[in-house]
Amino acid sequence: MASYSSNTGKGPELDPVVESVAAYSEHPNAYAETHAEKMSDRVEQFAASLATPSLILDAGCGPGRDLARFRAHGHVARGVDLNPSFVAMANAHAPTSQCDLRDVGIHFPAGMFDGIWASASLVHLSQTETADVLRQFASLLRSGGKFYACLKATGRTGWLEEPDGRRWYTVWDPETFGEVIAQAGFDVDQITPGPYVEVWATC
Repeated sequence: MASYSSNTGKGPELDPVVESVAAYSEHPNAYAETHAEKMSDRVEQFAASLATPSLILDAGCGPGRDLARFRAHGHVARGVDLNPSFVAMANAHAPTSQCDLRDVGIHFPAGMFDGIWASASLVHLSQTETADVLRQFASLLRSGGKFYACLKATGRTGWLEEPDGRRWYTVWDPETFGEVIAQAGFDVDQITPGPYVEVWATC
């Protein structure tokens, strides 16, 4: 059973993002299998919102599930992820590089992408870090480019002991998340509340 804790217990040098992402290396193939069927309808909706072919950055692509889907829809996909095990797996589907999303803006030219997809990839960042990454995403999108993000809107912020590892999650109020996306330079097209709040936006 999962349980939350707000105490890191490991001293002031701990980076919750790095530790949380590292936990996925314990069972990367099992993770890929568990999540293989999820989000297909959202990917289809996002792919259909872009002219074909478009260049899409899957920011925090994990093992590459959605990279393969975007390619199947006729798009050109690129992936970044902090976890080296996932990067190796994702490269089988599309070119993928290891990257901390907190530094994503230095890895690509401004205005390079037609779409940025961030499916549950911001969940381990603090609210301040998320706001900064969103501004970097806005700089990487062309004018009129499309953006999708979803992150946790239930539970509470802190460490969560899960069956496959210990991870930090930041929980957002849906309205606040929408406001932060707008402040980063996006027009918010749709906010869908739920256990994971979803935001669809245009740069």
